[in-house]
Amino acid sequence: MDASYEIQPDEIEILIVEDSPTQAERLRRLIQSMRYKARVAGNGRLALEAIRERKPHLVLSDIVMPEMDGYTLCRAIKTDPELRDIPVILVTSLMDPKDIIRGIECGSDNFIRKPYAEDYLLNRIGHMLMNQKLRKNQNMEVGIALYLGDQKHFINAERQQILDLLISTYEQAVQVNSELQARERQVIELNMRLAHHAGELETINREIALKNLELAEASRMKSAFIANMSHELRTPLNAIIGFTGALLMKLPGPLTAEQDKQLNTIRTSARHLLSLINDILDVAKIEAGKVTLELETVQCQELVTDVVDTLRPLALQKGLALEIDLAPGAVVLETDRRALTQILLNLGNNAIKFTETGTVRVTLALRPAEGQNVIEFSVADSGAGIREEDQGKLFQAFSQLDSTSTRHAEGAGLGLYLCQNLANLIGGSLFFKSDFGRGSTFTLALPRRA
Repeated sequence: MDASYEIQPDEIEILIVEDSPTQAERLRRLIQSMRYKARVAGNGRLALEAIRERKPHLVLSDIVMPEMDGYTLCRAIKTDPELRDIPVILVTSLMDPKDIIRGIECGSDNFIRKPYAEDYLLNRIGHMLMNQKLRKNQNMEVGIALYLGDQKHFINAERQQILDLLISTYEQAVQVNSELQARERQVIELNMRLAHHAGELETINREIALKNLELAEASRMKSAFIANMSHELRTPLNAIIGFTGALLMKLPGPLTAEQDKQLNTIRTSARHLLSLINDILDVAKIEAGKVTLELETVQCQELVTDVVDTLRPLALQKGLALEIDLAPGAVVLETDRRALTQILLNLGNNAIKFTETGTVRVTLALRPAEGQNVIEFSVADSGAGIREEDQGKLFQAFSQLDSTSTRHAEGAGLGLYLCQNLANLIGGSLFFKSDFGRGSTFTLALPRRA
């Protein structure tokens, strides 16, 4: 290049017009890094005052500013014969084709698109400064009228200025296109990753489906095993209980005292084992969803009286008082009689089992709650109670509390777990309160539907 067109940075001063102090400072540091001098004005009005005070070699202006925007500033510079030779670069988003027309109308020499790359901005500044030297004596003007949309525009500008502005716009379009292509490549790469992940997810779904089939088959085999076990275990146990009862009735002949004692032990143990097996089978059926409810009209006072009569021999055997407290008036409920009876029997058996002296009370009460009547079946005892730290595991399957007062008690730890599941099945809730050393109260609450 001819040496006469070379730029000496130390001799160049650039005016930055920017209302954002942060952006202005960023531009000032960037421009000074190239050894250009830099001044800053906060808006178009202050910039015009600074230009008339001392002409800069180039104006770099934002468009959107208070008091006087970039278009108005550029027009003021280009219509002033003493200032019109100053190159003006407008910083814009170029979101509308009219931005270009407005830039040409006001006499802008170049556009820089936001957001801009710093090296590109410095390159455009250098290019404009060199063009300023080349065009010093080329002042031919040309007028062009054009329509954009429904508006007519008249452009009165130098051909070189129009060419520079259009070239800068084209360069910005090329840059935007490059960015779009880069983003398109990123999208393609992301789509490939998504397709890969989708393939992995499909494989996992197939594995889960296979495992579900295996679980379903295991559940079927479990149900078949439970049904078989029900027959294989209950039949001989019932036979043992039946034959033992016949012997105790002395049907085959008289028994000695020792024989009578041993036969009673056999019958008690067989009944206990049958009870455990029944609990295990009932829990398995509930967990497998095999329990079918048979709803019927239940007279609650009669049901509670029957349960208490069933429990009375066990209470008498331990020397406990078994009391009953029934609500006045008939209390009728539509529910599964067998499930309700089993819950109350289990709660009553537990109360008697864990009470050494005192009283077990079975209560039937009717109370209003949340716009409807609730039927409450409560079993209270004067037993050992439950420690606070043990209460959280009370309704867990196969859980037995290991305390001085309960260590001797027999059972598989399924009674309360079974009661809670049955309560849920018939639409009720089971809860308790306990005072360690003083006793516990277990309550089954059932909504009374009209």
